[in-house]
Amino acid sequence: MISIQTNYASMVGEQNLGVNNSFQTKTIEALTSGYRINDSGDDPAGLAVANQFRSNVAELTQGVINANSGASTLQIIDGGLNNISTMLDRMKTLASESASGTFTGSRATLQSEFATLQTEINREADNIGLGGNNGGNATNLNVYIGGGSNLQNSQVTVNLNGQLVDTAALGVQASNVSGNTEAATMLGAVNLNTAAPLLVAGSQEFDFTNVGDGTQTVDVTVAGGSAGISSAQALASLNAQLNPYGVTAALDTNGYLQFQSDSATMTATAVAATAGSGLAAVGAGTNSVLAATSTSNALAAVTAINGAIANLGTVQGAVGAGENDLNYAIGLANSQITNFSSAESQIRDADIATEAANLTKAQVMEQASVAAMAQANAAPQAILKLLQ
Repeated sequence: MISIQTNYASMVGEQNLGVNNSFQTKTIEALTSGYRINDSGDDPAGLAVANQFRSNVAELTQGVINANSGASTLQIIDGGLNNISTMLDRMKTLASESASGTFTGSRATLQSEFATLQTEINREADNIGLGGNNGGNATNLNVYIGGGSNLQNSQVTVNLNGQLVDTAALGVQASNVSGNTEAATMLGAVNLNTAAPLLVAGSQEFDFTNVGDGTQTVDVTVAGGSAGISSAQALASLNAQLNPYGVTAALDTNGYLQFQSDSATMTATAVAATAGSGLAAVGAGTNSVLAATSTSNALAAVTAINGAIANLGTVQGAVGAGENDLNYAIGLANSQITNFSSAESQIRDADIATEAANLTKAQVMEQASVAAMAQANAAPQAILKLLQ
């Protein structure tokens, strides 16, 4: 039927022109953005999957950063452990030198270096977080990397729980390398190598704990009398009172008062002298290592250092294994990032070749639709010829 009121052909052409124009717009949007999915309506199901892949990539990217930071921490710890290992080697050299019965040098010099190394081991152990004063890294170091099916499977755990490397933990502190003899040299050094009388018209008290069977407390007093006493007389008085408890009084190489005992936990404290020159300044004694002061003590030190080297090796093994685990985890995470990115790309990214072909198609169809509409709009004019 030919109608003037309703131009059906034109309406069909207009409808298809809208469809073709929308197709061309979507194609241009995909080409200019690079994405096949530019809004939720483009592919709702595909968008949800692509977003999950993108989230996994973000998690793993940060996880690689976390793992690299963890590996750096372990490398710092490993460097400190290598230094401590070197110092143990030097301590063993010193102890071995002193252990020889034919040694003719100064064991005091060896002891001085030995004690310095002990102090440095403790400092470096604290510095890397595996010391008695700073054990921050002596725990389970959990590094979150991601990519696992659950939280536990997404972490790498480096077990350094309780792995301390200070002298106490390694077994090379004073009580372990002193040949079963501890010494307490009085603080606030007073040189008793003097001919001047001591404690003239005065006295001085000394308090000891953990002597005898290791639990006893003993207080002794040395009196000078009206004329005072010599250092030899002071030592004789002290030893007469202390020997029953296994404590011996002597002077060290600097003339300072020193007490020795079989108890590694013995402490000695000097009370202020009532008058005259005191035997020691007021204060507590400090334990001094005797590892290099005799052959027997040096042999004990060698044994202790051998054990320390083994203990340190255990910690080094844990740190090294942790470094390897983190490096393996980094490799897997990078692989997952690549594969998740590829999977997301397959869903979200535009196929440029296909979209370019679609653009050509859309342009041709739009032009055809416009031409067809022009013909459809001209068709009703033919009715006028029927009225002539």
